[in-house]
Amino acid sequence: MTKEIADLWSAYARRENSRVPITFACDEQVWLKVAGHTFREFYTDPVVHLRAQLEGRRWFSEHVAGDMPPEPEHCTVGVQLWMAENEFFGCEVVYQEDDYAWAMPLRWGRDDLLHYLADLDPEEQVRRESAWRMYQSLRELAEGLSFADRSVEVATPGQSTHGIFTKAAELRGLERMCLDLYEAPDFAERFLELVTDKTIARIKTWHKLTTGHEPELPMDRPFHFCDDSLQLLSAPMYERFVLPCHERLYATMATGERRLHLCGHAAQHYASLRRRLNVTTIDGPGPFVDYGRHLRELGPDFAFGAQTDHSVLEHGSEADVERMMRGMLIPQTKVPGRFQIVGFLSRQTPLRNVKACYQYGRRYGGIGGEAGSSEEMPSPDDSR
Repeated sequence: MTKEIADLWSAYARRENSRVPITFACDEQVWLKVAGHTFREFYTDPVVHLRAQLEGRRWFSEHVAGDMPPEPEHCTVGVQLWMAENEFFGCEVVYQEDDYAWAMPLRWGRDDLLHYLADLDPEEQVRRESAWRMYQSLRELAEGLSFADRSVEVATPGQSTHGIFTKAAELRGLERMCLDLYEAPDFAERFLELVTDKTIARIKTWHKLTTGHEPELPMDRPFHFCDDSLQLLSAPMYERFVLPCHERLYATMATGERRLHLCGHAAQHYASLRRRLNVTTIDGPGPFVDYGRHLRELGPDFAFGAQTDHSVLEHGSEADVERMMRGMLIPQTKVPGRFQIVGFLSRQTPLRNVKACYQYGRRYGGIGGEAGSSEEMPSPDDSR
């Protein structure tokens, strides 16, 4: 299977693949179930942070069939702290025993908040982050360590963002941010500009602190970030308030391909992202998107990394999974090099549904008259 998958991705890059790639992913939900630790332990104990990723990733590679690219020579672990950016901006992070951490919004009034953000010292804030301390600890723990006959490497944090508007909404409070757009548009524009300024400064600071020198920007490489809360905005609101911030972030960071991760109902922004920002790949949208129409309208250089309905994977019957995959893999979406599907596993997702999802993806994902392969995959342990 490894050679088949390597050949599939090589063909995808050349836009010559004969079937749609179907991959799967997970995060600490699954890792912690495998390793037997709590979310609080994972977020606060570097030993648990390292062990859960190594054991969880190994379990995933042994039990989840899919078109995941071949594993690299090294076991790569990262700093998996979703609220690191919020902490950089000064938010209080709330750690729960058995669920994701979340952060409190900043409580200042509009003028005080702008002054506070303008005065933030990026290096001082990065050094205060839990992510900085976790990174240092992971580096020490990984020194000379091997796992499953591979050396362990620690990825550098702080190389992108989970979103300009998303983080602004979390810093301000979601309802207050939405009200600001209508009641105080001048404040909202300035607030988003400052969030963008400090986000860029944070990325530069992480680079400087981990390499010892300032980054040479823009870099000649692709740049990818997320902004899931865009689904809250109309297209005109996005173009006025957020698009200029996205353009500055892309233009500052890199000259290569522009990608964006968008979950939820954000199709109202696709045309602007493609035509005004030159975004060439959007990943994250679910089965409710009319992928065929957008692939046709947004041009031959545009691609989707679609996602399954994760609730169907978690709670649906096999018939539900089959219906979902048939609905996504229609002739209009099966375009070489421009469409792939990712499924996300939660801690409750049964492996039988993951297996079925991959089988039906292979069965219905053939391109150009290819039937796709419908052979039975090895039956994994379904104890989850």
